[in-house]
Amino acid sequence: MPKSIRPILCALSLVVLSGTDCAAAGSDPDLVTRGHKLAGLACTVCHLISKDDTRVPMAPEPGPSLAAIAARPTTTEATLRTFLEARHPDMGPSGQMPNPRLVAYEIDELVAYILSLRK
Repeated sequence: MPKSIRPILCALSLVVLSGTDCAAAGSDPDLVTRGHKLAGLACTVCHLISKDDTRVPMAPEPGPSLAAIAARPTTTEATLRTFLEARHPDMGPSGQMPNPRLVAYEIDELVAYILSLRK
C-alpha cells in the first residue's frame, strides 16, 4: 500500500467508527427521547428508568436501574445490543427476565437512551 494512502484510510476509519458510536451514545436527541418513552413502556415493571425515578418497581425482585446499568464499566453499545437481542434465562426471581422481543429500531432507541444516562 502506498504511504500516501495510509493517512487517508486511518482518517476514514476513525470517521466511520466514531459515527456509529455517536448515534448510539445519544447524539440524536430524538432517538434518546424515543428510547426513554419505550423504557417507560417496556422496562418500568422491573427497573427504575431515569436518574430521578423514585418509585418502587412492581417486580418482587427488581432489576438494576437503567442508570446503574449505564454506569457499569462493561456497558457498551455492543454489550447492550447483545443483551437486548438475547433471551435471558438466568435473570429475575423466576430464573428469567422476560424476553423483551424488541425489533432493531427499538434496540437502537433503548441503547441510545441507556448510554445517555452516563452523562
